[in-house]
Amino acid sequence: MSERYQAKRDPSGEQLSSSPEHSSRRASQDNSPGERPREVELEVKILYYPFMGTNIDTERLLLLPKICYVPLDIGELERMLIADKPSKEEVGRFIRSLINSGHLGALEHWYTTFAVQGYSRISSQQNDRHRLMKVFKDSGVVFYNEPVQSSPDVSQLQQSQRYVREQNFGYVVPPSFRAHPDFLERFRKLQEEVRQIQREGHSRGIPAEDVRFALTNATETRFVITVNARQLRHMFNLRCCQRAQWEIRELFTKLLYEYKKIAPNIFYRAGASCEDFGYCPEGKMSCGRAPTIEVLREAYEERRRSSRKDEPGRGEEPR
Repeated sequence: MSERYQAKRDPSGEQLSSSPEHSSRRASQDNSPGERPREVELEVKILYYPFMGTNIDTERLLLLPKICYVPLDIGELERMLIADKPSKEEVGRFIRSLINSGHLGALEHWYTTFAVQGYSRISSQQNDRHRLMKVFKDSGVVFYNEPVQSSPDVSQLQQSQRYVREQNFGYVVPPSFRAHPDFLERFRKLQEEVRQIQREGHSRGIPAEDVRFALTNATETRFVITVNARQLRHMFNLRCCQRAQWEIRELFTKLLYEYKKIAPNIFYRAGASCEDFGYCPEGKMSCGRAPTIEVLREAYEERRRSSRKDEPGRGEEPR
């Protein structure tokens, strides 16, 4: 090539680095002998949401379900998105009424993308469990845990340990380690030993995809997720829960704070299941902040039995 650098390419042939400055910067990060594994802190950033960068209220997108109830033409639908009417207050009331009535399909039309860094590889595996496909219930097909709840999928892109050489990696320190300085120091020395193994393995010509086997679960990863608002609310239900692992709870608590600033009505009542539904679906594993569905069901049945006893001409219900 006539350029003064050779652009890196991934196995598919796509160019990875696009400038000499980028190439040299990455080289200095990977090969500086004075570098050490570094402790990292969680960072999140919302990269995209509807009408981002415009003066259009992002929540107006959820007015589109009105087409289900009123014969609106295309022009009327468009005007709802960009005009001043209905008012912001009316938009908020409509969205909250959708959420309160359980009509959450409308939220699938509101997509967003966020990026995360300073997050451990061990916790990132939990995010993969949210990668869903739309479920179609066919005749004769048995589904467990009825009723079936589904929505469009969650798409995730994650930094590869196969193609990114982790010679000067970052790592996450659990807060509990800081209460035990001697244990924390051993943990830090372990990360330094792993760094040396990474460097030696690469210098010996061992494939990076094999050298990565020495990395620990604390190694930092970075990823981007695209998800619709319905599924994101479901993720908040699970991951803001007090029983969720501390790191994933911290991530989604930070995200919820940011999304409520952007779309307070779409994320009205969003959070742990107990905050969203008013009860805990965890059963015997509940932390006790809210009654479980079993407790509520028992209370309902008790009230029903009491009301039947009070009906004229009815005695005690037979057992």
